[in-house]
Amino acid sequence: MTKRFPAPHGGLFTALREVSLEVARGEFVSLVGPSGCGKSTVLGLVAGLIPPTGGSIVLDGEPVQGISKKLGYLFQRDALLPWKTVLENVTLGPLFRGMEREEAHERAKVWIAKVGLVGFERYYPAQLSGGMRKRVALAQTLVYDPEILLMDEPFAALDVQTRNLMENELLELWGEFHKTVLFVTHDLEEAIALSDRVIVMTASPGKVKASYRIDLPRPRNVVEIRFQESFSRLYEVIWKDLKEEVMQSDERRRR
Repeated sequence: MTKRFPAPHGGLFTALREVSLEVARGEFVSLVGPSGCGKSTVLGLVAGLIPPTGGSIVLDGEPVQGISKKLGYLFQRDALLPWKTVLENVTLGPLFRGMEREEAHERAKVWIAKVGLVGFERYYPAQLSGGMRKRVALAQTLVYDPEILLMDEPFAALDVQTRNLMENELLELWGEFHKTVLFVTHDLEEAIALSDRVIVMTASPGKVKASYRIDLPRPRNVVEIRFQESFSRLYEVIWKDLKEEVMQSDERRRR
């Protein structure tokens, strides 16, 4: 798939060029690459939020044409409505999809419990910490049982300790439900700790440079796994590829 956008001073800017990527059902795949390489654009295309300029995106054998109900999208910034409680925010998705209110509430309560927020159902977003808001956003995304999760740097704004807790909770949920996950991050350590496979993208225009299988044992603890020698070897190999693209991207900005 290729994606071009109108440039500010005329012409077209190529964000992605001939990206070819396949994700298996139940696989956890992370995209890493320098800033501006089109990682988030890939998610937007897969989600059907923006159309490709060239090529196509296929989900379960069907071309993507608009937003699919099979997808859940977790953005870097949460989309909680400040005037609604935790329970009301998590209930919104099922209600919008036509579920009866009582059933939607019961399903929301189940997912609020799964993300560790029992007792906070009547709290408003302003009364929650950043980590708790992110838990609400995760419940909000998972409550209607999407087959595929698109995650755009969902934990980037959190402090290190909270981020590690959220990463481990994500792995526990993924281990239980085996959703297909396409995860965007700037943090190579995070990508390796979470994923079955890490895709390195080139500097803009973004293309797939390399794909690395992460053969680390599961279940994983994202902190403890970093101390394993096999983790360090993977990091060293992948970073060599990624570093080249980061340096190339920086050189272009200086020109």
